[in-house]
Amino acid sequence: MAAAIVARSDDRADQQLALLGAYDERDQLQMDRVLRGFLTGLLRTAWERGWTPADVAQHSRRTLEPGVEKLLQAAISAEHQGYQAETIDPRWLDQLTDLGVGQPFGVLDLTAWAAAERVGRYLTLHHTLSLAGFLQTLPPLAQLFPRPGAAVRRTAGDRPAVPANAKMLARIRALLAKAEATDFPDEAEALSGKAQELMAKFSLDQALVDAGPAVEIPDDSAARRIWLDTPYVSAKAQLVGAVADANRCRTVIIDQLDVVTIVGDELDLQLTELLATSLLVQANRAMIAAGKHFGHRGESRTRSFRQSFLMAYAQRIGERLQAAAAETKAAVSDADAGRLLPVLSRREEQVEALFTKLFPNTTTRRTRITNGAGWEAGLSAADQAQLEARRQVRR
Repeated sequence: MAAAIVARSDDRADQQLALLGAYDERDQLQMDRVLRGFLTGLLRTAWERGWTPADVAQHSRRTLEPGVEKLLQAAISAEHQGYQAETIDPRWLDQLTDLGVGQPFGVLDLTAWAAAERVGRYLTLHHTLSLAGFLQTLPPLAQLFPRPGAAVRRTAGDRPAVPANAKMLARIRALLAKAEATDFPDEAEALSGKAQELMAKFSLDQALVDAGPAVEIPDDSAARRIWLDTPYVSAKAQLVGAVADANRCRTVIIDQLDVVTIVGDELDLQLTELLATSLLVQANRAMIAAGKHFGHRGESRTRSFRQSFLMAYAQRIGERLQAAAAETKAAVSDADAGRLLPVLSRREEQVEALFTKLFPNTTTRRTRITNGAGWEAGLSAADQAQLEARRQVRR
C-alpha cells in the first residue's frame, strides 16, 4: 500500500515514508533485503504480463521522476541474476544492452547504489517506493517474445531472426539520419528517397531468396512496439500506421499507454521502425516550423492546427509510400514476380495469424479534422518529404 501511495503522490506519502524510515533506522540491511526482493518480484510479474525491459523503461520515462531510471536499471540487472543464459531470448538481451544493463548482471545494494548516485537515504526510499508503485500498476500487454526463463537460445544451425546484412542496414540508417539533420527540404527528399529505394530492394531481394524451389517459406512473423511522445499521439500513431501498411505490416495503438504495436515479417518490421522513427522526427520538425496559429479573435488554435497538420502529413505520406511500393513491385521481372507472389501471400497469412493471436479483439476508430489550415499545411509538408524511389529497382 505504501508504494501505491507514494507513486500517486498521495497526501499520505510523507507519513508512509516516515514510517518506513523508522524501520530503516532500526535495521538498514534488512530493509535493503526486503525492498530488493519486492522490486525483483514486481519485475518478474511485469515480464509475465507481457512487458519487456524496453517497455518498462520507456513507460517509466513518461511517468516517473528522472532520477528513478538508474534505480530501475539496477533492479532489472539484479532480477536477471536468477536466469540461465540460455533461457534468455537474444532479442531480450539486445534490449538489456540498449538500456545499459550488461553482463554479468549485478546485485542491487540500495546502500551502495545511493552512495554511487550521491542520493540521500530518504530520497532512495522515495525512489524505491515510486518505482514499486509504478510496477504495480502495469496493465497486461501482448507477449511479443518469450520472457526470461522460458526461452531457448537459437543454435548455430537455426535461421537468424533477421537476415544478416548489417552493411545495408547501416547505409539506410545513415541516409535517414542525414535526412533528419538537414535544414534543406530538397536534400531531405533526396536522402529519404534513396533510403526508401534501398529498403524496397532489401525486402524484395530477401523475399526472392525465400522463393527458391528448395526453400520452405519460414514463419518470420513477429511484433515490436514503438512508444510515442505526447502530445498528438493519435496523429503520430496514424503516421506509424501509414508506414507499416505500405510495408505489409499491421498496427494497433493502446491509447492509455501511448504505444503502437507493429506486427509483420521480421525484416519488414525492422525497416518499418527505421522509416517511421525518422518520419516522426521530420514531421515534428515540419510541424514546429509551421508555427503557432490563432483564431480571428486572437484565441490559440495551435493545438487543433498541429493535430490536423500531423494527420494530413500521415495520410499523404501513406499515399506516397503505397505508390513507391507499387512501383518497386512493378519493376520486378515477370519471372521473378511469379516467384514472389506465393512468398508474399504466405507472409501475409502468417502476419494475419499472429496479429489475430496477439489482438483477438480490436476496434477501428475514426478521427475528425478540426483545423483546415493545419490540414493543408500538413499535406504541403508531406509533399516536400517525398519518398518515392528515384530509380526503379531492377534485378
